Amino acid sequence: MYEGTSYNRDAFENYLAVYAVDGIRFSAGTLVLFFLNVFLLIPVFSVPVQLMYAYILLPPLAVMNVWALALIVAPRRLQLNYVLFRGVFGIVCSLGFMIIIQKFAYGMLGLTTPWYAIGSFVVYGFAFFQYAKFHINRLKQSPNSPKSEKGSRMPVATLTMLTGGGYLLANISLAFVTEQTVAVVLMSVYIMLAFVVFHFMMEVHRYYWLRRVLNTPVEVQSNISQNTERKIT
Repeated sequence: MYEGTSYNRDAFENYLAVYAVDGIRFSAGTLVLFFLNVFLLIPVFSVPVQLMYAYILLPPLAVMNVWALALIVAPRRLQLNYVLFRGVFGIVCSLGFMIIIQKFAYGMLGLTTPWYAIGSFVVYGFAFFQYAKFHINRLKQSPNSPKSEKGSRMPVATLTMLTGGGYLLANISLAFVTEQTVAVVLMSVYIMLAFVVFHFMMEVHRYYWLRRVLNTPVEVQSNISQNTERKIT
């Protein structure tokens, strides 16, 4: 156990490894300048244009773009800050996808009941709670445990394949189905994307402990620094 927690010491020290400077520029640019902007800006300004969604999403998007540019300019100085950046990216991205889903439902499908929005966010909150619980429980297991390794990789791989398949289906469907069908397919794709980026949201938890570990004994910090070299983006 790590002092003061129920976490496995080896798993926790591996968890607290920061990301290598070499990959920060590319990752920050890809996550925000491409992925976040494309998947949020295009549906925000697509027909029917509803300014309410633009007012909600454009301010956090602007902040994330400025933040990404700062990381591209000074990745070494902001190496620890990049961990927080990934967490905030996950929050903006995931919640942004949920907001876009509401536009598809109310703008394209013509729903009028508020219960769909309420129900979707309740399910979303429950799903994130379960993911966060699973994520934290992994820190209580040995990193060499086969059970832990299998359980941590399979859900991510499955979600990734489903997301790719859903995105492909959405593009194919544009050629021969109605607008309502396209909206349903896009909603399914964005729901899966919102769940996939739960992984990034948990970086806020990692950043919190990285900040706390600065006050830990030198030998613990030394172990974490060694693990940093093995961390990939």
